[in-house]
Amino acid sequence: MEENSLRLILLIVGVFILLGIYYYDVLQKKKAIQEDDFEHSLNRRVDPVVETDSDFSAVYEEQQIQTVAEDTTQKEPKESDFTPALDDDDVPVAEQIPVVQLAVLPIQGQVLAGKDLLEAFTQLNLEFGDMGIFHRYERYNGVETQQFHVANILEPGTFPVGSMNDFESTGIVLFFQASDMANPEEAFENMLDVARQLSQCLKAKLVDAEMNELVPEKIVEIQSRLAPFSPR
Repeated sequence: MEENSLRLILLIVGVFILLGIYYYDVLQKKKAIQEDDFEHSLNRRVDPVVETDSDFSAVYEEQQIQTVAEDTTQKEPKESDFTPALDDDDVPVAEQIPVVQLAVLPIQGQVLAGKDLLEAFTQLNLEFGDMGIFHRYERYNGVETQQFHVANILEPGTFPVGSMNDFESTGIVLFFQASDMANPEEAFENMLDVARQLSQCLKAKLVDAEMNELVPEKIVEIQSRLAPFSPR
């Protein structure tokens, strides 16, 4: 059951990343098309459209207008004809359980060497395990739980742990699902700390789920999203 849950989360993370790349490409193409249309519109002449044929005679149009007017005066609205509109506040909205993710990306034009990744993971107590990815475990009174996970940014997200010396990565993703954690806010603080240390060890940059630089305002936003799922 836990392995299926991890597989689903990993798939969702991959979809978010691919959607971000896709929408960025779409916006760039849309901008180029708009600029091209604007240049063509400067030299384009629009000819006026003149309608010469009439589908109905003037007498028929007059009769139709008169008939509609009579129907309007004879028919009075009933209370049943009106359906009250629901306010947005009256419609229940299911609160989605957030999947929190951060990414560590190499500086443009470079890659993350597998050997360096393995050394950094070992130093930060990240252990290779389920789904072929790394995990941060919390152990207390003989009970072991996963706090967050670390995957390769490209599908299927796995690491060839037996041949890391020959492996190169274009980025790694740290993530967890709030519903899987007893204390999501604490899990995020630990994940954020590890992500910062990884970015320093690997001389890479730390970004959010939208691939933007992780700023304090974004950290506060994530914390506020996790607050309802954390114990009081």
